[in-house]
Amino acid sequence: MPEKVLVLMGGDSTEREVSLSSGRRVADGLRSAGYEVVELDVVFDPDVASRRGLEATPSRAVGLADFIRRLEEHRPDVVFIVLHGAPGEDGRVQAVLDLMKIPYTGSGVLASALALDKAMAKRVLDKAGVPVPLDVVVQRGDPIKVVMERVDKEIGYPAIVKPNTQGSTIGVSWVYHRDDLAQALDEAFRYDNCVLVEPKIPGVELTVPVVGNERVIALPMIEIAPLSGFYDYHAKYTPGATEEIVPARVPRKVHKQCAMLATLAHLALGCRGMSRTDFIWDRQRIVALEVNTIPGMTPTSLLPRSAEAYGWSFEQLVTNIVRLAKGEEII
Repeated sequence: MPEKVLVLMGGDSTEREVSLSSGRRVADGLRSAGYEVVELDVVFDPDVASRRGLEATPSRAVGLADFIRRLEEHRPDVVFIVLHGAPGEDGRVQAVLDLMKIPYTGSGVLASALALDKAMAKRVLDKAGVPVPLDVVVQRGDPIKVVMERVDKEIGYPAIVKPNTQGSTIGVSWVYHRDDLAQALDEAFRYDNCVLVEPKIPGVELTVPVVGNERVIALPMIEIAPLSGFYDYHAKYTPGATEEIVPARVPRKVHKQCAMLATLAHLALGCRGMSRTDFIWDRQRIVALEVNTIPGMTPTSLLPRSAEAYGWSFEQLVTNIVRLAKGEEII
């Protein structure tokens, strides 16, 4: 009898549509690999479901109690988590699965929560020796005059303003002049109560996926070259909007150093299964921007592209992620 994998997708966050696209592709890949697959769209907040017109169906759970009931009904061998943003990527879903003793893909509670919190993750990475950008952490309600003075003194311009726990560049703004900072903060605060202001570092955007638990493989590095010059939501998820070059057109020593730093970041945060670390190389130094514990699996996503360059089919990639969830070796 084939193993049963429940693919968890959708969620409450602003990345819901990306999650659904990733989840459907994962489900198809697992079926091709011979698994019995159950697809479950879940919306944890009933108010969010109501606002979006989403009702409970055989393939959609609404609310925590309904989610738990579906897990008990299906009793999968493994849950494949393809939820982006909170509460699927911040450790809360992982905590429910831990309590129910159901194996799941990706990182556990602590690593998930740490990686999604960009400010906290940077502190851990910096301590581990992974170079990260300077930042000013801004909380909702902080006096704008004080924030502007700190940014002037500690960061300067141009700067990038981003919500602390969002992905897919949602709520992110470039700021070239001091007078535009308040508007960028307002935009970021639409999505989070905590916002980061970092220097905008010019250079080559690079990303390195890592697959494994205690023993890991750094997959081939990808160079990201958006045609618009800005790797935003449109550039990430619109076919043809970004050139993704494998292997990246950088010196061999940069490949080696980024692979080492991505591995170090994965282990420092306690990640399991898979992660993807994004970097900027300004031709003098490499800086890690963030670590993603549930990378996208859409047709334009970077982890599948890197795995393909490594020699894995999509079916091999999702099979290895399931094997790692059960504590088995990569094949």
